[in-house]
Amino acid sequence: MLNTIVSIILFVVAFGLLICIHEAGHLSMAKLFKVYCKEYSIGFGPAIFSKTRKGHETKFSIRAIPFGGYVAMYGEGMEDDPEFKDIPYERSLEGIKKWKKAIILSAGVILNALLAFVLIFISNVAFPTVAFTREAIVSGEVLTSQGIASGDHIKFIYPESYESEEGAVYPFTYEFTDNEKVIHSSGFFIVDDEVRIGTSAERYVLTYMPTGNKNEPNFSDGLSLYKGLTKDELDEKLVYNTDLEKDFIEWASKETAPAYYPDFESGPYISDTDFEFETALRFEGKEGFTKVKISVTASQKAKKVVNTYSDIGLSFKRAKKWLPFSKRLKNTFIDYGDASIAVFRGLKVLFTGGIKNISGIVGIFDVSSSLYTNYTFATYLYFWGLISVNLAIFNLLPFPGLDGWQLLVTAIEGISRKKIPQKLKTIMSLIGIGLLLALMVVIVVLDVLRIIGI
Repeated sequence: MLNTIVSIILFVVAFGLLICIHEAGHLSMAKLFKVYCKEYSIGFGPAIFSKTRKGHETKFSIRAIPFGGYVAMYGEGMEDDPEFKDIPYERSLEGIKKWKKAIILSAGVILNALLAFVLIFISNVAFPTVAFTREAIVSGEVLTSQGIASGDHIKFIYPESYESEEGAVYPFTYEFTDNEKVIHSSGFFIVDDEVRIGTSAERYVLTYMPTGNKNEPNFSDGLSLYKGLTKDELDEKLVYNTDLEKDFIEWASKETAPAYYPDFESGPYISDTDFEFETALRFEGKEGFTKVKISVTASQKAKKVVNTYSDIGLSFKRAKKWLPFSKRLKNTFIDYGDASIAVFRGLKVLFTGGIKNISGIVGIFDVSSSLYTNYTFATYLYFWGLISVNLAIFNLLPFPGLDGWQLLVTAIEGISRKKIPQKLKTIMSLIGIGLLLALMVVIVVLDVLRIIGI
């Protein structure tokens, strides 16, 4: 309950900060160039709170629909507003030079991009790296009865267990392309490559990937079961990504390579009923190498198409280490670059995979809550840096209602030295805003259905 309350508070603060910073960029530059600003609003729709400070001309408001915000400036299609009748044209958005207008329109994007960099910088510089190790923490009789003790190290089939200079173990990652569809696994360890379910002759692959690093990761929480493919079957189905082909071929040719590989394209194995399977775990302890067999029960999580696995009393210690400052700074720029191209991946998914693959404010809350609960605060800050830089880039798109559209119109007017009729600009902006709001509503509904498992 406490985690939920804190998650909600942090989400409201973080999302509000992104909007406030964006609109503050517009407002500050408008004030600098003496453009009259009627209102600075966080949110749309009916006002919940409004106040104009004594001696100031701009009203500050908080409105009911928290999907964004705006700065109402003279010259944005509200010339019929009686409040503007005594304001000189030179104080309007249209009455200033085009370069000044462009700065005002792009200021929100620039501040969001700067905020993103600051958050990602803090996430890298102010916190140590945290990752899980292979060192086991044993708390259940399932393993202790077979001679496994805390301090023993689990040994995965692949990738071969190794530890980095930070003392942490990292998974193998790969990417395949199938008919231009990218099949990507962000990382995995193969626990067992020849699992059988009941009397079926089908082979399955049991994989493990930690689901968090805030606490010692629980083994059962990170398990997934996939249909097994032989190397030849994998070759027939997929065309390897050229950058990773060499690594994969080297991996698959090792004597210790798995007999079967996880079929990520088909997705995790799901059953409507509980089922049990036997698997082998490998440990390296003080007494040497030990291989134990255990039974695991899997069941479908309520209302979600995902299996949960019975707890066997096994988790892993975490490793914390401060990297050299130069490394942390380098990671900041790498992470910022990765975050910056994420919006283009999202747009590609929107046009190739459909709207069902896009998340909105509800999905962002769901992810941010999960990150706060399961990952360190550094990861949480990185996530909001990712959202901030994506908000900046998204706003640069030349779609009516977004900053990019107004910048495009300003550029066209500046180059052609002809004004586009204000009525046409207003109509286009209203259509764009309407479409964006409709899209947001649809995405919210899809997010809710996805979260409740429908």
